[in-house]
Amino acid sequence: MSMKKREKLLATLAKRNPYINNAILQSESRSKRKTKGKEENIDTRVKEQDTKSMKKAKVDVTNKSLEKVGKEEKGSQSLQLIEAIKDHDAGIKGDKIAVKKAYTMLKKLYSEQKANLEIRAYLGSAATLLGRDAHSVTDKMKYALEGLKHLDEVVEKKSDFFLARFLRGHVAYRLPDMYFQRMTTAIEDFTYIVNEYDQNAKLLTEEEYVEILKNLVDLFKRTNDLEKSSFYQEKLKQLKKATQPLVAIANDEKQEKQYQGSDLENEGMNEEASEFYERALKGTSEDVKKAISFFEVFVLTNSAPEVEMYLIDLQSMQARDSINTYEMFGSAIKSMKAMDSLIQEHPENLELKIIRARHSLRLPELFFRRAAIAMRDIESLLKDEGFLKQKGDETKYQLMYELGLAYEMLDMTEEALGAWNQLSKLRPGSYWQAKIDEKKDVYSYKEIDLRTLTVATPEKLYEKAKEMHKYGAKGSKVAARQSLKAWEKAKEANPECEIAATYYAASVALQGRFASDPQDMFKDTIQGLKLLKTCITTDNPELKFLRGMIYSAMPEGFFHTSDKAMKDLKSVKAAYEQEGENCSITREQYLQLLYELGLLYQRNSFHDKAEKTWKQLLKEEPNSPYAMRLESMDLTD
Repeated sequence: MSMKKREKLLATLAKRNPYINNAILQSESRSKRKTKGKEENIDTRVKEQDTKSMKKAKVDVTNKSLEKVGKEEKGSQSLQLIEAIKDHDAGIKGDKIAVKKAYTMLKKLYSEQKANLEIRAYLGSAATLLGRDAHSVTDKMKYALEGLKHLDEVVEKKSDFFLARFLRGHVAYRLPDMYFQRMTTAIEDFTYIVNEYDQNAKLLTEEEYVEILKNLVDLFKRTNDLEKSSFYQEKLKQLKKATQPLVAIANDEKQEKQYQGSDLENEGMNEEASEFYERALKGTSEDVKKAISFFEVFVLTNSAPEVEMYLIDLQSMQARDSINTYEMFGSAIKSMKAMDSLIQEHPENLELKIIRARHSLRLPELFFRRAAIAMRDIESLLKDEGFLKQKGDETKYQLMYELGLAYEMLDMTEEALGAWNQLSKLRPGSYWQAKIDEKKDVYSYKEIDLRTLTVATPEKLYEKAKEMHKYGAKGSKVAARQSLKAWEKAKEANPECEIAATYYAASVALQGRFASDPQDMFKDTIQGLKLLKTCITTDNPELKFLRGMIYSAMPEGFFHTSDKAMKDLKSVKAAYEQEGENCSITREQYLQLLYELGLLYQRNSFHDKAEKTWKQLLKEEPNSPYAMRLESMDLTD
């Protein structure tokens, strides 16, 4: 945190924060040893990834320059590859049909020639163009990430592959940085290209070289590195004068990574600060307020960037339980920008990436699209053996599990399962293995031929349809879709059946969870909630449990259903405790009810009721998965 920021914060807190008195003395003492504060970073601009911007992206790889690159990198090309490259280039200029043709052909060629890096590089670029032209935001993210994965792995295998650097640099430059954080990749690739061109001017046309220099000027301005921006601006001026050949620029300095957040004595997170943060993360709005009060002072006497990062994260938590949607979105966006800016200031501090990744995973992906940021941060952390050794196995296990979550949020199911399987091979212990098994169970669902379920055998139809809804509620998109169709069939056959009507309503609401567009999410969820409000006419515990769990899962800021959830779940709890095994819910559902009801009490500041409910859960079944969750969240004494 800069000195200017500290002084402003100190003045604000002087009269209201309970931790401030001692901190003022410490801050004054430390300020004598502080160096001049850094300039505040400018907010990064988000580039729209549409056809118009693609035409201006300066990525027009001419046939002439491609021929030069091809001669240096590979030699002769197959006719199919030449045709695919022509389609790829046409796609860059905006031809959507050519993009699809190029992607299809390159994917076929890659399946036949896995070792051909040139094919794979073009496939990566074509995939990102496919994302550019996609209508769904989910598809845009999916294809962009697929393309980046190909390009990253090509460069990783052959870092001096000029073509791959050229393609990846332009892809990274045109992607919105708020969602992909690829400015550093673009800078790295463009800098490499400039250095190579300075030694061999045949690699690019002069027009391509000028555009890359302009891109570097723009990138360094956006990262607030005015010195380097001016440097490349000067190169442009010298090029225009065309009086002398450009001199090659050496750019091989390496920064040693710092595994500790700060090298200053007594700086960084301490045990007390960590406890405040953890209580806020797992607790209530009151815990968040207390943690913020502590950190607002702690950051004044502690200049480690991770301390400021934790404060930013805490400030974003204020909106977590807010019923004000403007506050929810405003706080999230503000914290996203602040975190991105801090990491740009301290790119070597890996602790900051952990905080940002976990913050990104907590945000609703449908609205904020931060899973790609989390994925990239975690992937880079898992590649750093020194950092992982310093942090320990538990951090490594958590990061591997969270990488799977990021993949899952991006609809990259195969990659998610791969990450969890890799973690399972490390034998991470019962807690992580249980979480892995839960995820594997979700994706073990196999699509059923609905034609085999007929209204003539309602018992079988209801049994299978309930199973579909169960897996859908756990996270299976396929099961959720089939559940809706099955219960629609049951409801049409038995329009007066309360069970069919309730499960149908629940299945409608469930579709909102898997929507790819916010408008569809609200439409499906509101329709389902409207049906749920009137479909239950008896005191059936099974149906009230179903509705109560749906109410509990709804974001309070949008739907305000926590009171309804508590009412339904308390009714079911009383019924089970009176009827026992004769009740229409299972013992496992009863344990789940105690866990969820406790969370509802806690979120609504009924702390005594939450504690009482969780104690009852631990007494009923201390070894249940729900008891293990309480222990992992430090919610038990």
